[in-house]
Amino acid sequence: MRLFALAAALLFAAAPALADVTVEVGHNRITPATVTIKKGESVTFHNVDEMPGGHTVAAVDGSFQSPPLAKDQDYTHKFETTGTVKLKILQHPNATGEVIVQ
Repeated sequence: MRLFALAAALLFAAAPALADVTVEVGHNRITPATVTIKKGESVTFHNVDEMPGGHTVAAVDGSFQSPPLAKDQDYTHKFETTGTVKLKILQHPNATGEVIVQ
């Protein structure tokens, strides 16, 4: 039993704890507009406003795009490359943001 507990503790300690950052999207806004995460972490985009057809979050460089999100729906994207990813909401081109991946 002790060996099992020790093995479980070692596996848990070896697994990196990845933070999950939540960004709200809605009418003409991405909040917060800038988030900083580490490589391998995820950002969850949460739609807070009603929009016929939903809100779609996309990377300006084309590296990812959410499906259209209805109010209170989420989309999570894991960032595997360092750098700055510029964001926009397709339905509101002036709503922009960025994810800085270290």
